[in-house]
Amino acid sequence: MWFFPVFTGSQYTIFHNTLQYSLNRLHQQQGQKGVGNMWHERTRKILASTLAIALALSMLGLGGCGPADEPDDEDEDVARTETVKIGVHTSLTGGLADYGFAAAEALKIAAEDFSGFEVDGVVYDIELVIRDDKGEPAEAPVVAQQLIDEGVVGVIGTLTSGAANAALPIYQGAGIPMISGSATAPDLTEQGYENFFRTCLRDDVQGEALGLWAAELGAERAVVMDDRGDYSVALGNEVEQTLEAEGVEVLRQSGQEGDVDFSAQVSSMMAFDPDVVIFTGYHREAGLLFKQLREAGSDAQFMGGDGIKSNEIAEGAGGAENVEGTYSTFGGFAQEGMPGYTEFAARFEQETGVEAGPYAENNYDALGALVEAITTAGSFDGADIIDALHEITYAGVQGTLSFDEKGDVSVPGGAGTDLIPRFQFSDGNWEFIG
Repeated sequence: MWFFPVFTGSQYTIFHNTLQYSLNRLHQQQGQKGVGNMWHERTRKILASTLAIALALSMLGLGGCGPADEPDDEDEDVARTETVKIGVHTSLTGGLADYGFAAAEALKIAAEDFSGFEVDGVVYDIELVIRDDKGEPAEAPVVAQQLIDEGVVGVIGTLTSGAANAALPIYQGAGIPMISGSATAPDLTEQGYENFFRTCLRDDVQGEALGLWAAELGAERAVVMDDRGDYSVALGNEVEQTLEAEGVEVLRQSGQEGDVDFSAQVSSMMAFDPDVVIFTGYHREAGLLFKQLREAGSDAQFMGGDGIKSNEIAEGAGGAENVEGTYSTFGGFAQEGMPGYTEFAARFEQETGVEAGPYAENNYDALGALVEAITTAGSFDGADIIDALHEITYAGVQGTLSFDEKGDVSVPGGAGTDLIPRFQFSDGNWEFIG
């Protein structure tokens, strides 16, 4: 079998010169006398060397036509993979660290699940950039700017309504879409921000549901107490208005997030002698308040919104017995009715070693909705993603979700008070009761 080498121009020149040199040497040797067998040996060696050089050059020529220069069809079909940064603006330290943990861990699971999405022929994996605002609204603008500087294309967060109010103008100015799984204050979607969305329900719905529940229990005198925070005040206002509309006498009280001594408020409450005490802040202060009320001899029914729905409320109350039987509403859908919750909760516990905390599923769905919007838009431009968020229908853990013109979550059948689930604290855990 004959081999015909293939050369580039430079390789042909080298081969031609080498061959010419070999022939010249042969001619010189033919002119010599008495060389005998020596001539044949030298001829064999020179021709062998020439052939070896030709073969090497031909292989170089063939190597130049491999995949690096002319990719085959299979290589052209393989999309390249890049990384996209998505911000997580949450609270990992401070009084709401358990809520922040649930959010961050749920988003880590979501990042695994939603990585590998494609935009314009490129496959993208998600890199979460997680930042902690310590549960303090004053820290929220700092965190927002950090995430913008990191180059995130969207943000999941914030955890609280107060932080959202503080950070929203910064994200809006940068054109960054923001989806919260837990910021429930109604005014967040009433201020004209185009970039804010949420996968939780508003407190005007939850507040009305909480007030109606207290009225159903037969309350005639109710205390409504807030912690002066954005979330707490807004929820408290809705509860108070609903109770008054139902003919319930209301005493409004206020504390401060971080307070540990509620003796002044407890004194006023004991004088009022309420049937129900509703605290619209967070579990840390709720536990302390309820403990001090029990120690003062109150037998009122304790209630609260989603801010108290943490098992850690027992620690602040000095023991589960001080909050046994406490009622809570929640600013999301009933987990028992969520098509994907059982699987999600099992995976969360497997990954973290603990049960899924409040709003874990809402945060998971927030990232899923953001990825859905990016792929629908076919773009990482903030304005394009924001437009797409108003268009998508996303099937997630909670069910089929979309966003209305304000950015509030929409579900089939509307968002009335019947969507607000009810829980009771029993034997150290919150149990769904309806």
